[in-house]
Amino acid sequence: MKGIVINALPYKPNSSGIGVMIRELFGRYVERTGQHCLVVLPQDGPAFPTGADTELVRVPIDHGQGIRRILFQSFQMGRQYCKDAVLLTTDSKTPFFLPKSCLLVPLITDLAVFRMPEVYKSSRVALWKLQYQYIQRKASFFLAISEFTKREVVQILGTPEEKIHVIPMACADSMHPVTDQLELAAIRKKYGLGEHFILFVGNNNPRKNLERTIQAFDRMKTQTGLPHQLVIAGEQGWKFDQANALVQIQHAGDVRFTGFVPDEDVLALYSAADLFAFPTLYEGFGIPVLEAQTCGAPVLTSNVSSLPEVAGDGAVLVDPRSVDEIAHGMAQILMNKELAMDLVQKGYRNASRYSWDRSADILRETVEREVHQRGCTRNIQTVGI
Repeated sequence: MKGIVINALPYKPNSSGIGVMIRELFGRYVERTGQHCLVVLPQDGPAFPTGADTELVRVPIDHGQGIRRILFQSFQMGRQYCKDAVLLTTDSKTPFFLPKSCLLVPLITDLAVFRMPEVYKSSRVALWKLQYQYIQRKASFFLAISEFTKREVVQILGTPEEKIHVIPMACADSMHPVTDQLELAAIRKKYGLGEHFILFVGNNNPRKNLERTIQAFDRMKTQTGLPHQLVIAGEQGWKFDQANALVQIQHAGDVRFTGFVPDEDVLALYSAADLFAFPTLYEGFGIPVLEAQTCGAPVLTSNVSSLPEVAGDGAVLVDPRSVDEIAHGMAQILMNKELAMDLVQKGYRNASRYSWDRSADILRETVEREVHQRGCTRNIQTVGI
């Protein structure tokens, strides 16, 4: 083997989710591995960390050029970069027709395309499922970002459990509570917020369950008379209509959509929030839960998918399909200061279990061990996706 290849084509400006994972996990991995690393990036991708022997390749494709990116990834990247290499990639983002000499190692973040295909374009669903069929035949071993996702890979793809290794996610080292009252006042002024608000952070798409969250917030306001706003911070996604979500609620004027929020502002928003509400339908991990806990916000999240695993005992868990249960959970935390403070303290302890440095070490050890077992230890080169 001449090396490992990391496909970083999904790494884009203002990255969230997979983009954050690429930067934090694969970035720290290339700093640690001691092997030659080739990282394939879009030409508009942000700066990427480098190690002692890291080669960054920027292909002449912007992240927004979806069709060109898919065609390059599917039919050109494998022939050009993956011969006699270990390829690290995320989910189904794998070249077709990989050389026989390539060891494929996919890192699976979630399998929502199988659980919730209705929220994606049918053409994307067809392509992704085809790629997963190829991955299942070709992959040497699998990585998963949570025990939940590992179970999904076993149940849906039929992968033997012993072929799957868990590499947990974390939140950025920069996350910390903001206690400066002037800074907190400034963030409220910048986004037009009152003294009290509930925060949601994430892209607006059907998996995020925003319509029920908004309805639950409205019901909680009607039942309790609390003065809170609901702040939804994140980029507009797909199949979510803001106007339609607000038209049938009584307190539409108390719902704020901020759009994308830079990292430095997110810190203050988490810290200023009376409650972080994240009752989503499906998450492979759920980094925002750890971010909120690290910044000292009490957390309400879902009792499904990976969220109980990630949140630990530092959250109130609710059925995300029950508007009443979400509303009750919101009111329970907001009206019980003792419960809220208990959640904050448990949240701090829970979030400390996770670290990008530890995860990068696990990734390095796992790849080295698995490659060694296959007798491919010579001249390993890694490329990050």
